[in-house]
Amino acid sequence: MKYLLPALTLLVLIVGSCGPDKPGEEKTTRVCLPENIRAEASSHAMTIVWDMPCTNLISGYNIYVSEKRLVGEDGVMVENADPFNHPPFPGDKNPDDGTEHFEAEGLDNGVPYYVSVRVVRPDQTLSPPTEEIVVVCGPRGHVDLAIRYSSDNDGFSFVGDSLVRADDLDNDIYYYHKDGVDYLASPKRLNGFLRDTRLQSLSFTGDYDAVAGQVMLLSSVPTEDRIRVEEGDWVRLWTPEGDRVLLQVVGFKGKGDNRSVELFYAVRPQPHS
Repeated sequence: MKYLLPALTLLVLIVGSCGPDKPGEEKTTRVCLPENIRAEASSHAMTIVWDMPCTNLISGYNIYVSEKRLVGEDGVMVENADPFNHPPFPGDKNPDDGTEHFEAEGLDNGVPYYVSVRVVRPDQTLSPPTEEIVVVCGPRGHVDLAIRYSSDNDGFSFVGDSLVRADDLDNDIYYYHKDGVDYLASPKRLNGFLRDTRLQSLSFTGDYDAVAGQVMLLSSVPTEDRIRVEEGDWVRLWTPEGDRVLLQVVGFKGKGDNRSVELFYAVRPQPHS
C-alpha cells in the first residue's frame, strides 16, 4: 500500500497536465487573413468579394486594383504598392456574415485588372496579400429583342450597350422565329456589309458564375452565323473585334410580329494591347 499512494499521485498529476486549458489561458491568436477572393464585373466597375473567417481586431483592408501584376509567384507583394482605396476600407455594413463586399468604380472596360486584398492590422502593418485574380470590366444586363424587322429595337450593340435596328452598322445580333423554332443570328445574314458575329451553343447549365468558369476551360469549338435556341440556353458570341459575350435566353413573349426574346448578357471586351 505504501507504494500505491505515490503511484496514484503521479497519475493524477499526469492526467491534470493533459487536460484542456482553463478559461483565459489561450496561448496563441489565430492569424486572420482574407480568403476566397472573387469579383463581379460590370461596365466600368466591379464588386470585389472575399471571406473573412474570423473576427480578430483589424483596422481595415487595402484593396489593390492594378493594370500590372503586384503579387509574385512567391505570394509576396511588390514594395510600396499603392492601394485602390484611401483610407483603408473598414468593411461593409454586414460584418457578421463573414463576407466583405467592396465596390471599385471608374475603371476602364476591356482592361485586365489584377485584384488582391490585404488586412491592415491595428499597428498599421499589413498582412500577406490574397491570391491575385484578373478581372475585365464590360457591359452587363438584360435586353428584350423584338423579332426581326418588327421594331426599331430588333438589334443590340453589346460594346455600345444599346438597342439598335437589326440592319444598323453597329448591330451584333438579331432574333427571328421560323416554323416553330427560335433563332439568334449574325447581322451578316441580312446583308454582307453588316457585322459578322459568330455564335456557339453551350451545353452548360447553372448561373452565370458557374457557366463562365466552365467556358474558360473550353478548347476551340466551331461557330455558326445562326443557332436555334430555347428558354434557359447559354450561348457564346464573338464580335468582329474579338470581344466575347455570354448570353442566356431568359424567355420568350408574344406571338407573330409581337414576339420577343429576353436575353441576359455579359460582355468581356478584348483587352487593350
